[in-house]
Amino acid sequence: MRPNLLLCLSPFFLVSSGLSIAYAEEIKPASQEKYAYPQEVIKTFMKGCGFTNNKEFCTCSLDKIRLQYNFTEFLKIDTAARETKQVPEEVITIFQSCRNAKI
Repeated sequence: MRPNLLLCLSPFFLVSSGLSIAYAEEIKPASQEKYAYPQEVIKTFMKGCGFTNNKEFCTCSLDKIRLQYNFTEFLKIDTAARETKQVPEEVITIFQSCRNAKI
């Protein structure tokens, strides 16, 4: 399961490697609203995720990631995942919840 999770995150790795933390939007959403991510990151994630998953799974995963992590936090997770080749358990749980959802 973890190799597939890395495939889902790999589009983020590619896009975010060119983005700095200073570029991240720090808009705190109201309860249950998603954090803002650059449109390029969203498009790249959906495209990369769609290679091995259906659109509903990819949308669910991205929505839940954006509910939990602002873009700066995401970049930190992205950097750590690229360096260690491991996805944090919290992110794995997000992917698993979307995989197990009736979508």
